[in-house]
Amino acid sequence: MNNDVILKVDGLKTYFNTDDGIVKAVDGVSFELKKGETLGLVGESGSGKSVSNLSIMKLIPSPPGKIMAGTAIIDGKEDIFTMTEAQIRELRGNRIAMIFQDPMTSLNPFLRISTQMIETLVLHQNMSKKEALVKSIDMLELVGIPHPDKRVHDYPHQFSGGMRQRVMIAMALSCDPEILIADEPTSALDVTIQAQILELIQSLSKRLGTAVIMITHDLDVVAGMCDTVIVMYAGRIVEKGTNDEIFDDPKHPYTRGLIKSVPRLDRPAAGRLFSIEGQPPNVIDLPACCPFHPRCGEVMAKCKNITPGVTKLENGREVRCFLYEGDK
Repeated sequence: MNNDVILKVDGLKTYFNTDDGIVKAVDGVSFELKKGETLGLVGESGSGKSVSNLSIMKLIPSPPGKIMAGTAIIDGKEDIFTMTEAQIRELRGNRIAMIFQDPMTSLNPFLRISTQMIETLVLHQNMSKKEALVKSIDMLELVGIPHPDKRVHDYPHQFSGGMRQRVMIAMALSCDPEILIADEPTSALDVTIQAQILELIQSLSKRLGTAVIMITHDLDVVAGMCDTVIVMYAGRIVEKGTNDEIFDDPKHPYTRGLIKSVPRLDRPAAGRLFSIEGQPPNVIDLPACCPFHPRCGEVMAKCKNITPGVTKLENGREVRCFLYEGDK
């Protein structure tokens, strides 16, 4: 494996058993994350973005969920999926940290911020409580919280939504993780605060050398901060490429539809905003076909009967579509 690759996920399949059948939430996802890279996972709700990363953290509730296949190799050595429970506890928060969508549900409302941050540092960094408090205050200052020496002793409800998310970022980065997973970190915030939080994640990532996996349905976020972009649909990766490749020359019809549906301020208005027709498919017992074909404007007969494989294009770019069969 390339020495720059910090995480290599190969053939990940995560299924959920339900009364209606088996939900194939993630069905054969593979990707690499390099040191210091920001990787964007984009797609509609239900495409498998969050489940992929919860699988990497081994946070899938079992039952009903189960990781059926795949490997997740960190630092070219260890497979996360074969780790013991003790090893996973050491991994979470220490080497891989995660920022969730809603900071109010991630922070314990009954405990002071200091208590929650100190616990993490004492557990993972073997610090004394006094040392951990000093580090906590330093981290709150780093993420731009005013008067951190006083605010560290406040409760979560005493912070605004944006400030709570800053606290979560401070907690996530306090142990100097190699990988930071940000799962829709700005979805509960207003537009102005969104921009501040994203800029903060980006600047801290560059300063600390942390690799970032950004999970989002917002293409503006991806365009502004991601180096590599993965587009997911129905539990599978349908396109993978650099930021410039995806936005300058999208290949998959779904990717093109997503980009066309975003309003552009640099172009004159051309009537109603484009939208992709139909709804994402039910991923329970999907038939052998391209799951996007009912919504695709370039559908062919075989799309309805055969599942397309991955076609590798130039510069390591990948697309899962019959339109590019035979391309090199």
